Amino acid sequence: MYQFMTTYIGTGFSSHKDPLLAGKIAATSAQKQIRQQKADIVLVFSSIHYKDKRLLEGISSVFGKDVNILGCSGFAVIDGSDIYRYGVVVMAIHSLKIKFGIGRVDQINKDNPRESGEQFAHAALKNLSAKTREIGIIFSDGLVEKGSELLSGIKDTWGKSFPIIGASAADNFTFTKTYQYFNREVLNNALIGTILSGEGVYGYGLRHGWHPLGRPHTVTHSTGNIVRRIENKPAINIYTDYFKKTAQEIKSMLTQIGILYPLGIYVPGEEEYLLRNPIRVDNEGGLVCQGDVPEASQIRLMMGTKDSALQAAKQAAWEAKNAIKNNTLLGAIIFESVSRMKLLGYRIKEEISIIKNILGENTHCIGVCTFGEQAPLKSLEYHGESHFHNETVAVLTIGEHRAFAE
Repeated sequence: MYQFMTTYIGTGFSSHKDPLLAGKIAATSAQKQIRQQKADIVLVFSSIHYKDKRLLEGISSVFGKDVNILGCSGFAVIDGSDIYRYGVVVMAIHSLKIKFGIGRVDQINKDNPRESGEQFAHAALKNLSAKTREIGIIFSDGLVEKGSELLSGIKDTWGKSFPIIGASAADNFTFTKTYQYFNREVLNNALIGTILSGEGVYGYGLRHGWHPLGRPHTVTHSTGNIVRRIENKPAINIYTDYFKKTAQEIKSMLTQIGILYPLGIYVPGEEEYLLRNPIRVDNEGGLVCQGDVPEASQIRLMMGTKDSALQAAKQAAWEAKNAIKNNTLLGAIIFESVSRMKLLGYRIKEEISIIKNILGENTHCIGVCTFGEQAPLKSLEYHGESHFHNETVAVLTIGEHRAFAE
């Protein structure tokens, strides 16, 4: 255990079957690591088995009833260098230099998610007791198909180049209901999060490892997250032509195809393509995706391999660590797409170990496996625009200026 002058970060994990006891066990471990200091915020991720407010009661029984708790459910959770399909992880942060402004929207307007994003962003700013702001962390329902519009509403308020990082909550791959945690409440179809201010140091890295196949194609008609026509043909043809299969065959295989061969959107000036998982086909052969695909954009089929995915994780971890520079790295949050788990299989543990080894033994890490990730394409140093992503691994590092830590 290391003591720092202004900021303490502690983490804990439990797989106890009782949600109340699981929350207490994980919280007690984190509380010890912050030297019994009062937590300013507690982040919690859990597998779907803990969708119970008793989990949050167990956490608040350790940290106090007035502690701010934010988090969500995931397909799996990450603790240090391990990943678990069943369990709960918490991260407690106490800081004299970081201020947190929390916000919530209990029911996302699915017809106008951009409006919900704006409402959340205003609420978080109103709750922030500081004029400056550094970074935002958000958690939303992963079943909202127009996730890009939700993020756009936040950017309308916080600024286009303001770094926003977070996760779209997941379930156990049934795509039925996900959960968001806010203080002592378990929500669904919600958007929650925090905006941070003060003298913290943050780093970020995002990569996916999928590479383009064949020639680029032009989206000639799209509506938000629905790609209707590609080069004036039904969008599904991009798959029927490549795989030499019928539209009905593609529909029956779409979940697997969408993971292994997502659509990639070219973004000028960026190294990485934006990935989009098609999740279903509409009656006209349009591809309904988890994020928006702008009309007139250049897209390509993408392909990932286990080795390219692992190399991408290594790059993301190094980017996030190097962004801290010579300052003190305290903790990290890993946002891991469930699609990567499907691709990597048992090698998913190898990916998490790669990240943890790069970040260092003394860095407190937690994470969650998501239905979508929100993050800038470029590192925080370049203040790139935040986007909604599929199939990525994103690493957020948290530290403090070395002068404070000595």
